[in-house]
Amino acid sequence: MMRWIEKLSRMLGGKDKDGKPAKSTKSALVKLVALALVGMALLAASHLFSEKGSSAPSTAEPAFSTKDSKNLSEIKAGNKTGSMTSIEKYESYVNQNLKNILEQIRGVSDVSVMVTFASTEKKIYQNNTKVQDNQTSETDPKGGKRQVTERNEDSEVVMIDQDGNKVPVVIGNEQPTVRGVIVVARGADQSSTKVAIMDAVSTVLDLPSYKVTVLEKND
Repeated sequence: MMRWIEKLSRMLGGKDKDGKPAKSTKSALVKLVALALVGMALLAASHLFSEKGSSAPSTAEPAFSTKDSKNLSEIKAGNKTGSMTSIEKYESYVNQNLKNILEQIRGVSDVSVMVTFASTEKKIYQNNTKVQDNQTSETDPKGGKRQVTERNEDSEVVMIDQDGNKVPVVIGNEQPTVRGVIVVARGADQSSTKVAIMDAVSTVLDLPSYKVTVLEKND
């Protein structure tokens, strides 16, 4: 260390006649040593703070997590399958099946069907019904007697516990009521074919014929 200081002092200003560093050299050397000590202190402090910061657990969550991300194709597929309501699924099911059966009629092809509904699907709940009959005897002024029966019915939906919540018991679904049907097909310009289409739709959907419209499809 002393050799390094002496070498540094000779570089800064040389020595006097007694071989001692000159005053200007001593002043420069003192400043240099002070700067070195300050630098070492700063390095030690920064190392200490960095250790403290790395040991503390990080509570901040990333703004975007790759484990929760979905690619575009997955999002599109989810929208196609998950966005349809139960009534839309039932409507699509009825339209497709009606189209398939009508295209099997002789002279009918290229069928398009649209079925509209007057109501949505309804759930059928299990009910607990209590019936109580009360009978009373009445006598009229002439001495005649008669029995009067009074019936009281009390019905309530059966509830069960599910995950801490009370939910009703569903025993079935009541399909929506069909309001009307439009059929557009090739071959419907023939009166006999048109009647056959109307009869088929009325039979399948239990619908009066005046709620069924059959039209010829354009070329």
